Amino acid sequence: MSPQELNPLFDLLAGDDNEDIEGLVAYALYKRHKRSWATNFREKHNRAPSSDEERGFAESNATEDQLERYRMDAQDILIGFANSFVEDEKPVIEKNAISAELLEASQSIKASASFVSLLKVGVASTLITSALLALLAFGTQYFGIDLVDALNLPNASETEK
Repeated sequence: MSPQELNPLFDLLAGDDNEDIEGLVAYALYKRHKRSWATNFREKHNRAPSSDEERGFAESNATEDQLERYRMDAQDILIGFANSFVEDEKPVIEKNAISAELLEASQSIKASASFVSLLKVGVASTLITSALLALLAFGTQYFGIDLVDALNLPNASETEK
C-alpha cells in the first residue's frame, strides 16, 4: 500500500472524526490481527505477502460481522481498563467519600443549635415544669383537694358490701 493510499478500514472503524476511542482501539486490534496474519504468512510461504494478498486480507476483514467483532473486542478492552482503573483508585475514592461525609456531618452539627443554646432551652423547660407542679400543689392544698384520696375513692361495688 503506497503512502497515498488510505486504509478504508480506518474510516470504517475509527469514523470520520477520528475521535472515537472505541473505534481507534478497534482499528489497533485490526492492525494487530493483520500483523499476526503477515507473520504467519511469512513463516508459511517464506516471503512477505504481496499487495494483492494484503488487500485480500483487508477485504476479508471489512465485513460488517468482522468489524463488529473488532468493535466489541475494543469495547471489552476499554471496559476492562475502566474497571481496573476504578479498582485501583477505589481506596482513594472511598477515603475522599468518607472525608466528605465527615465534613458534611461536622458542618451540619455546627449549623445546628450550639450546646449553650440547648442548655438554656433545657433549663427553661425544667423551670417551667417545676413552676407548673408547684402551682398544681399549691392549688390542691389551697382549695382542699386531696388527689391521693380522690384516687383512692371506693368503688361502687365496695360501697354496696
